[in-house]
Amino acid sequence: MTNKISGFILSKEKINYVPKINPRLKTKVIKGDWGVLALYSISEDIKPISPGVWSLGFPPHSDLLKHNLLISVSDEGVVVENDWIGGIPVYYNVDDKIISTYSNVCLQDDKSFDDEGLYLFLKYGFSVMGVTPFKKVKSLRYYSSIHFSKKTIDVVEKEDPALSVDLSKPANEADIREMIREDISHLLDQTTGTVICPLSGGLDSRVLCSLIPEKQKYRVKTYTFGISPKQEKSFESQIAKSVSQKLNLQWKQIPLGNAYQDINEWHDLFGFGTHLHGMNHIEFLKKIISDNPDVKNPILLSGLSGGAFSGGYLSGIKVENTSQIYQLALTHDLNCNSLLPYRETYAETKFFEQNKALLSDLRWYSVVSMRLKMNLLHYLYKLPDHLGMSSTSPYNNFDIVCKMLSLPPERLHNRLWVKDYFKKTGLHYRSRSVFGDTRNTLNRQLFSASNYVDLNPRLWQNTPIQTTQINQVNQFLRSYSSPIENVKHFLTTQRGIKEIVKIFGLKNTFNSNLSIYQTLKSIEMTLLNENSK
Repeated sequence: MTNKISGFILSKEKINYVPKINPRLKTKVIKGDWGVLALYSISEDIKPISPGVWSLGFPPHSDLLKHNLLISVSDEGVVVENDWIGGIPVYYNVDDKIISTYSNVCLQDDKSFDDEGLYLFLKYGFSVMGVTPFKKVKSLRYYSSIHFSKKTIDVVEKEDPALSVDLSKPANEADIREMIREDISHLLDQTTGTVICPLSGGLDSRVLCSLIPEKQKYRVKTYTFGISPKQEKSFESQIAKSVSQKLNLQWKQIPLGNAYQDINEWHDLFGFGTHLHGMNHIEFLKKIISDNPDVKNPILLSGLSGGAFSGGYLSGIKVENTSQIYQLALTHDLNCNSLLPYRETYAETKFFEQNKALLSDLRWYSVVSMRLKMNLLHYLYKLPDHLGMSSTSPYNNFDIVCKMLSLPPERLHNRLWVKDYFKKTGLHYRSRSVFGDTRNTLNRQLFSASNYVDLNPRLWQNTPIQTTQINQVNQFLRSYSSPIENVKHFLTTQRGIKEIVKIFGLKNTFNSNLSIYQTLKSIEMTLLNENSK
């Protein structure tokens, strides 16, 4: 079985770039009169799925209704097509003729801000709706194609496959689980070797682990990281340990502590696509690799977006105009939105109009939401892919998603159909707090071990961010561990107490300031990075 292609650069001239996260990545170079295509993979053993056609799915395939991206090479040029959800973000620079999965590579020398793109990045915390913080770089809409020839770059937005789907016929819950089981079985039958399944205290990865065929369980290793002060006592670790024991799967908890050491690797890989928020996953994955020194190129089975499609999110949300689109992003305020004056943008209006038909039906809200935020979430694919683990998820299979969305609303609500399944199979945990510490202090733990560098007010002149706001964030993060802030932190993270103090206006100001910092710092690193091209 060929390894997964991790990313690509398509340009008029060769661009020398190797992702910092893994200098061992191999590059396959294809040249034509149109320019140069570089494909990145952990192995030189990558093959087209048909003459001239390359797949970034895994196992490689031609179906754009699953997690995938197709690159078709001919004498006339190259066509890049993304999947129905936009699961592999693609950036492009028309002026400098570059298309790539690496945003920094597309930027080159002109780092002029795009007024709308910068505003939306600050508002959402990631590049969104086709624009980025920089004028020259755009991103490809879901289910679209981009054509690269000797003279031009042309974008075609294809008709949304969701518009032709009828969700009125109720689906059968057992049939959905069987579809997921078949998807997993197909993956395992086509591959050999170790399968890594990150297992949290949540539901999505638990479903996947429960549907792994008994005869294949010997190949599977599950791993978890905790989020509480004593990570091994976290409900994430305790529930995952119990689940793995019941399913007869290997399990190990991975301690985290030095994630910010990987901040440059994160920014090199994601650039201005998203804020600096997922370094803990780099540490997590690297330690998994270290735990398996003799395993060559394992597979990673991901639960990405399962919670959204199985009914876990978006209850109570109604989107009837452009101003309400932001609700669908489920940002959890990991951005700078609190610092910004409200404005409506052309990109948001366009996105609303393109998805207006789907937004008239509450059942499609999760699809619109995932399309909106895939520039953020795709790190759960991109990180393992670049570290040598070929990632995939049945939850990005369009047919499976449509079946889940066809369930009766009362069964979808709060994922009742999933919880009832767990009750029948002995995998239900009524209350997280009974099984471990529910406090989430991981961000504070990891930031405490970092070498903090102030934000640079000079870089934010003539932007929506004010110098006084920058100074306030800097001042807070320099003194966040003072005695009074430690007392506030304690009160706002203790179960029971935090709900009481919230009534009196006491909030966890560390997390809000950290979110602002991580959003702004990602842009600063791009502006100051001499190696972004």
